[in-house]
Order: sequence, then structure tokens, then C-alpha cells
Amino acid sequence: MPTDAGNDILPGAGALAPPHSPPPAGRIIGGYCLGRRLGGRGAAAVHLAQDRRGHRVVIKTVRRASTGGDAQWRRFAAECAFLEAVRDPQVVRGYGHGVVGDVAWLAMEYLPGGTLREHLRGGVAAQHALSLLRQAARGLAAAHRRGIVHRDLKPENLLLREGHLVLTDFGVAARAGDAQASAGAGRLVGTARYVAPEQVQGEAPDPRADVYSLGVLFHEMLCGEPPFPGRTAVELLAQHLVAPVPRLPAPLAAWQDLSDRLLAKQPQERPAHADAVLQEIQRVAPGSWGGAGAD
Repeated sequence: MPTDAGNDILPGAGALAPPHSPPPAGRIIGGYCLGRRLGGRGAAAVHLAQDRRGHRVVIKTVRRASTGGDAQWRRFAAECAFLEAVRDPQVVRGYGHGVVGDVAWLAMEYLPGGTLREHLRGGVAAQHALSLLRQAARGLAAAHRRGIVHRDLKPENLLLREGHLVLTDFGVAARAGDAQASAGAGRLVGTARYVAPEQVQGEAPDPRADVYSLGVLFHEMLCGEPPFPGRTAVELLAQHLVAPVPRLPAPLAAWQDLSDRLLAKQPQERPAHADAVLQEIQRVAPGSWGGAGAD
């Protein structure tokens, strides 16, 4: 989620918004005053906002379409429910959600520390990469314990709160095993550079797909680049399906077994969920394990 800082809250609202467009800055939604728009597309938008005490929050809104079905509306309702269900220190905090007229809204904490993306350029030291992997796995584990698959783990969806990773954006999350949530063959849920082979094939949501995405992240943290270099979505998806797991440079060879396990092509050859990833980390690096608050 993009972040911003500065004089963001704008008073007043201008002309009426066109049909299905996001609400304008200055509108009061659920007790929050919308400010600068941070992102979004179509009927969905993300704004920086302030509550009545002047505290900054992030508000995500979706305007309900009067025609063409309400699939986006239903997905947003599911996102709100998932965030409410997954309360964990390594998951972004939700402050509430509701509906005002034809606009549904979700309030979340504002984290100005940026995303993991800004910290990956050139790679990071192996022990730091292991710490970041553990933090990301803890956020995912909180979801997996509740039967929720994130389906879009990537650096942009890992924010920083006081130097610690926080998982965000449950916009395409789904219940594990929910066949109706499958995109079907030929359609993609997630981000091409980070999706698991079974996501490419349209299989039902499974925590092991998130584990694969963790493997992509781990390789990128260690090497400064993702494991597969495809320049197009088609190239990337083909590489996820058939390209062998890359060999790590010799100084990083100690982490090859963990990388191989996370990036296994067959889901059954990966750890079953994020808690199992945490166990794998403890197995390969027992000296670095320090419990739930160590990182």
C-alpha cells in the first residue's frame, strides 16, 4: 500500500462525483475525513484520512456498481471479514468497516515506514534475510491458522512498523480449499512474479501457495533479485511451472535446502503452512531462533 506524509487532509468537497467513482477528498466516511488519495483503480480507492482526534489512518473504499453485478463489493466484504479475523502483531491493524450509502469502507492503521520493496535493492545480509523471512511467515501463519490464504504475498504487501514487517492487503485472500475462489485455468490471482505453480493452473486456494511466495521473497532478499527473471507475465508463469530452482551463490549455499523446500514445484513437497516454515527456519538455523518477539 502506498504511503505518504505531509499536509494531506483537504477541507471541503467539490462537485458531485461521477457514478461509481471513488468518494472525493474531504468527505466524511465512517467518522473519518478523507484526505489525499494514495492509490486504487476503478470503483476502489485508498485514501489517507484522519479520525476525529486528528490521528492518521488509511481508508479503503469501494463504491457499489448499480449495474454489472457486485463481485468487487463481495470481495471487499470478504477482505474486511478476513482482516477482522486475523488479529496479530505482524498483520496490519484494522479499525473498523461499514457501509455509507453506496460506499463500503475499511479503516486501517497508517504505516509511513514504507514497504519491504525499498529494502531489497541489492539484497540483504543472510541473517537479516532470515529474520525478515521469519517475520513474514509469522504474519502469514496468523492467517493460515484461521484457514485464510493470502494469495498475493509480495514486497509491496509487507509494510514496516518500527522496523518489523507487517502483512497487509487481503484483497484477493480466500478460504483454503474454496473451489469457488479459484480463478480457473488461464486466469491469474496474485502477482505473476510471486505466484505458485498451482495458482497459475487455477487450483483451489492452499496455504502452500503462500509458502511458495515466501520462497520467492527469500531468494530475492538473499540475492537482490527474484529467482526467475522473466520479463513478461507469460515468461514468468512458465518459469514457475517448469524452471528448476536456481542455485544460490557459494557464500549462501547453507540456505539452499530451505530455498528448495519453499520453491518446490509440487505443493506436497513444501511445508504445509507458514507455521511449518517457522519450524523449517528453526531446523536450519537453530542458533538464530529467539521466539515470538525476538525479531
